[in-house]
Amino acid sequence: MHAVPVNEVANIIAGQMKNGGVFLCTRADGRDNVMTIGWGGLTVFFGEDCFLVPVRTSRYTYGMLQKNGEFTVSIPLHDMRRELGVAGSKSAREVDKFSGFGMTAAPAQAVNAPVVSECELQIECTPLGSIPQTAELLNQDVLDRFYASRDMHTFFLGKIVRCYYKD
Repeated sequence: MHAVPVNEVANIIAGQMKNGGVFLCTRADGRDNVMTIGWGGLTVFFGEDCFLVPVRTSRYTYGMLQKNGEFTVSIPLHDMRRELGVAGSKSAREVDKFSGFGMTAAPAQAVNAPVVSECELQIECTPLGSIPQTAELLNQDVLDRFYASRDMHTFFLGKIVRCYYKD
């Protein structure tokens, strides 16, 4: 594995977010989880490189992040559409998405959350905070289009402690 500055891979990450998504991995209560995210991304807060991940409050991942705010983002640089589809459509409440779906949980280098071993680019984050989204602060068109059921997101802000390519 070799470290890479986040700014050198920003366009790669943004491109993958727009074209299939990336994997968000969490761990809590002895369980690993993976889900697909296509919103969020790299930013700078408090003078630190950060990754912002929006997670709907109804998702299993939300509760895991509430318990252990550490997370990883695994970015595939090859075709993993099938796996991204599984991670984005199945709930860890009912199925272990790391078992039999083409994704392998591997230890992260610096945080207590797994990475998707098959992905070439990894980001590891420690928690800086979270911000619940509220309907009254959104444009009505956005609210109607993305939040008709009012299942809002909470934005989890993670300080990037490692960014690396797998060798």
